[in-house]
Amino acid sequence: MKRVCLSLATALAFAAPVDAAPVPLLAPGDVVVYRARAGDTLYTLARLYCTGISVVGTLQQLNHVRDPYRIPVGRELRIPRELLRFTPVTLRLASFSGPVTMAGSVNQPRLGQVLAEGDRLATGPNGFVLIAGSDGSKLALPSNSTARIGRARHYLLVDADDLAVALDGGRGEIQAAHQKPQGRFQLQTPVAVSAVRGTRFRASYEAQAGSATTGVTEGLVAVSAGATELGIPAGQGAVASRDGALRQEALLGAPGVPRAGRVQTEPTVDFTVAPAAGAAGYHLLLARDAGFTDLIGEVETKSSTASFSDVANGSYFLRASAIAPSGLEGQAETYAFRRQRVGLKADVGQVAIPGALRFNWLVEGEGKSIFRFQLFAASGTTPLIDEAGLAQPGLTLTGLKPGAYRWRVGVIQTVPEGSAEVWSPLNTFNFGG
Repeated sequence: MKRVCLSLATALAFAAPVDAAPVPLLAPGDVVVYRARAGDTLYTLARLYCTGISVVGTLQQLNHVRDPYRIPVGRELRIPRELLRFTPVTLRLASFSGPVTMAGSVNQPRLGQVLAEGDRLATGPNGFVLIAGSDGSKLALPSNSTARIGRARHYLLVDADDLAVALDGGRGEIQAAHQKPQGRFQLQTPVAVSAVRGTRFRASYEAQAGSATTGVTEGLVAVSAGATELGIPAGQGAVASRDGALRQEALLGAPGVPRAGRVQTEPTVDFTVAPAAGAAGYHLLLARDAGFTDLIGEVETKSSTASFSDVANGSYFLRASAIAPSGLEGQAETYAFRRQRVGLKADVGQVAIPGALRFNWLVEGEGKSIFRFQLFAASGTTPLIDEAGLAQPGLTLTGLKPGAYRWRVGVIQTVPEGSAEVWSPLNTFNFGG
């Protein structure tokens, strides 16, 4: 079973980035354990795998080694990580959208940019960032979040990676690749550290309420607050408060989104979430891919409706989850849908021909359009006139008898990705005496 150690006194604080105390790269006493092999000496280890022979005295004292030239085979040596020689682990800016700022080795975000230790990324409203490691680990930052690269190292001595990202504000969603025995992925905040060995979880902190949440979607997380520690498995979560209280609760199930897969033709992309028992709100994400690495929209709402604007034509994915009163985000469900903007405006007026009416309509959108016109008696349900396959907008009718009528026009618009059908509302008019 995969296990994560997560300390939450008031975890994942939304501290302002400029005021947040720097998170040290390595805590004092942070060590790896190395089992000595034939021919090893403290001097050879220091020269080949540490920062130099100047550390021999420290290693000798820490491990109670009498003779630095003689180490029994199999002897375990504790070596501080800050003394180890390393090569950089590649972390890249895999994707981003919306307002994103960067500070550090490079001040302008660029797709594929390699991130160095100390680089800071910040997202604004409706801004998103995905950081990807060469080991397969990923950190997604949603809107209004700030993260800093603390460590990105591969230790030669134990052939393991050591990655750390400091979350100075906002939220993060982590997919940590499975690490070798001496490897790890850490998510650090000014008040807590999540030491990950291969799992998926989400974390949040509500500064005003002083409560922190951890929701586990894969693996096992050990959550501690004060003197209390809970092992949180997948499908469960933990809520910690500033007074040190810690409790476990089940994640809410994923909410349903009726008709989520329909073709979205209106000016805005709208969804209605089916009310979920126990939910205080809902979180919806919009992305171009099913892995939600290319995010374009985010809505967190207490109502059951969500709207996304400025969505171009194309194929998209929606992810919806319910939020408990505690702030714990529940399980998520993903839906695929297609966006094809189609608009249709219609009106009716008289023409110079006696006893004739002209029906006009204007279509908005891309692709080839085929129209259909229908005319009904005011109280009828079967069309008196049903003209399909019209290639041009507009139709003139003659010979209508006096009376009350209803009418509408529809359009089927086809693009390479598919077709969408839109109808105007039923309009009424009275003709003749």
